Amino acid sequence: MTTIAYRDGILAADTGVTAGRSRLGNVAKIARREDGALAAVCGGAAFGFAFLTWFRDRSLSPAAPPPELKEDKDSMDAAAIFYPDGSIELFEPQGRFPVEAPYFARGSGRPEALGAMHHGASAEEAIRAAMAHDDSTWGDVMLLTHEVATEAVPLRVVKG
Repeated sequence: MTTIAYRDGILAADTGVTAGRSRLGNVAKIARREDGALAAVCGGAAFGFAFLTWFRDRSLSPAAPPPELKEDKDSMDAAAIFYPDGSIELFEPQGRFPVEAPYFARGSGRPEALGAMHHGASAEEAIRAAMAHDDSTWGDVMLLTHEVATEAVPLRVVKG
């Protein structure tokens, strides 16, 4: 699975990818679009890749629907878009809806991340709290902000 956390315009996620109980490697689970919107995914890698591709390409085809989320009771697939104005749009198998919250977390380490942010932690610190206590949150911490650079700037990845 994974953990994503958002607070004060900063989106953070772990990078670990698993198959069952095996660790496979690292992948980006968050993305930024040219308009400053941010997206994050958790759950299956195939859904995550499809959703982030749709999110990035949405400006080219705004009417295209997002990838379908299967209504499977065992599915943990979910995604969220965080807009520069502070609004959040959550995508779950049951549908898509707006969320208003001072901070947000999703994924297997959500309880740890929310608890940390309740006590003032940043999004990055919330992911580190999840890494310390959730065995499905691991790898590096990736961070994005709504700011769009005028030139290509690599994503900030904080090792371990």
